[in-house]
Amino acid sequence: MLLTKEVLVVRSREGSLVSKSKVQGELNEAVKKQVLEALSLWDANRADFTVIRDPQYPVSVKLPITKDQYDLYSKFGMSRTSDGSVVFHIPVYIISFDNEYKDDNYVDKEVFVVAPALDQKVEDAVVELAIESTKPEPEEVEEEEDLE
Repeated sequence: MLLTKEVLVVRSREGSLVSKSKVQGELNEAVKKQVLEALSLWDANRADFTVIRDPQYPVSVKLPITKDQYDLYSKFGMSRTSDGSVVFHIPVYIISFDNEYKDDNYVDKEVFVVAPALDQKVEDAVVELAIESTKPEPEEVEEEEDLE
């Protein structure tokens, strides 16, 4: 299904970008390779190990777009939105190997996000997803409530 032979691999820890690289090859094989690396980093006594696939992760790009962008994005179910953008959906994989439960919340501390490397717009969206996935929950609010 995938029409790109370049794959983006982003690593994020606690809301910060750790690394970003592009690898040549097919998406499924790149995901499997990244899973093996993540397994070597995983502490089985401390965290769960999960791979979550989102086959329809939305990416939005403001109009106007170039013909090359149109040709690229249209392969991923592109549609126009009412706010002057186009949206298309790419497959992404989130590999979580350092995580914990805080109260009732499941918190990813470190992840790899693997997605097709289409262009800078997609790269920016995938980096943002990785960073947001591992951002620590703000704890100041809870501490202030405890003081009262």
